[in-house]
Amino acid sequence: MSLYQLYYSCIYPTISDGLNHIFKAVAWCVVYRITTQTVKIPQQFSHIVSIACGSMVMYHFFGHHLFYMLAQGVIAYLSLVASSSGSKKVNGWMCMLICISFLLICELFIVDAVHWHMIRAAQMLVAMRAISIGFQLDENVLPNLPKPLPYFGYLYNVGTVSFGPWIPYKDYLNIETHNHCLGRCVVNILKTFVLSLLFLTVSACFTLWLIPSGSSKWFLAYRDAMSFRTSHYFVSYLSELTSLAAGIDTSQTGRWSVTVTRPWHVELPRSLVEVVIHWNVPMHTWLKTYVFRVARPYGTFFAILGTYGLSALLHGLNFQLAAVLLSLGFYTYTEHAIRQKLASVFSACIQARKCGSNCGHQWKESHWAVRICNFCFSLLAMFHLAYLGLMFDSSKLQEEGYSWLHAIKKWKWLNFSSHWIIVSTFAFNYLI
Repeated sequence: MSLYQLYYSCIYPTISDGLNHIFKAVAWCVVYRITTQTVKIPQQFSHIVSIACGSMVMYHFFGHHLFYMLAQGVIAYLSLVASSSGSKKVNGWMCMLICISFLLICELFIVDAVHWHMIRAAQMLVAMRAISIGFQLDENVLPNLPKPLPYFGYLYNVGTVSFGPWIPYKDYLNIETHNHCLGRCVVNILKTFVLSLLFLTVSACFTLWLIPSGSSKWFLAYRDAMSFRTSHYFVSYLSELTSLAAGIDTSQTGRWSVTVTRPWHVELPRSLVEVVIHWNVPMHTWLKTYVFRVARPYGTFFAILGTYGLSALLHGLNFQLAAVLLSLGFYTYTEHAIRQKLASVFSACIQARKCGSNCGHQWKESHWAVRICNFCFSLLAMFHLAYLGLMFDSSKLQEEGYSWLHAIKKWKWLNFSSHWIIVSTFAFNYLI
């Protein structure tokens, strides 16, 4: 297929369909921003506008299934009311238990698989926001449980309700104070708009065009994994776009930016540890703050697997996703441990995370041997990414989620090679 044929058969219809949805989401973000940030209005009315505009966006993308998102928010708030009335600080854990139970009940008994797969990510974001409020109450970051209007305004804010990202409650409350440097905001909105469409076309069109179906299985594995990753970048930049359009600025410096993903750190990774950090920055921050640090006293290995396990539960009962997340937990622990041990033995900057300028290693990042070693680790990380991302293909199964048989079949096609390598690495790390 020529590039001309690709444009008319794939690129043009893909962009047209994408623009139709993007413009509707951004339009409601602009309505919210003009209504609440161009004129002085009562704060309670701002929360009402946030809920109303967010509900319109939810209805556009999810139809009457927005009821489940509204119900989850109400149930989570009732659990916070009940737990905050006691003397023990269990708001976060109680809300987490209630939210995860609600998600599992909906998935197993109430919503059909196709529609649940459609709303699952948005449901998870509602749960994350409610749970974060619970933990902030426990840590006295919030002195009291927010009133219903600001609470629901935060949960269903138009800029974050459908695509994310998760933002702290304080960033939602500070939206109205960010009325400066609008020129910079417009520039960043245009940048995220272009990048979102670019990654959409790469995912839907260019990966299949550049690596045809007759290629070797490892090229096909890389193609399917790349298609999945670029679709994630599309959604991530779209979430940045809607957040900025709604007036959200998480930079803390007034630079009008919202960072959700960093594709260059994922496509050319130093390590799988960095892939996890930069894949979804807000999600990583949430898990690190409210799960990993809480579980850290029980041991690093337990904390890592517990964090990935909870992430899998929030994503739903999906064997394929759970298998990838739990595998990533084991992979990142093993990679971090072996590279930390090798860095200590050879006194070289070859750890999973880049060393600071004042580290005590003898051989720094600029040394040729260190560069070669880090480059080899990067290639190994890319290999693992292709293997793990293979099962997220574009088959019809993606509309309702993939079965465990699909996951095993995909990895068996590649002889479980990545798992064998990481198990061998774990054994080597244990022996030395």
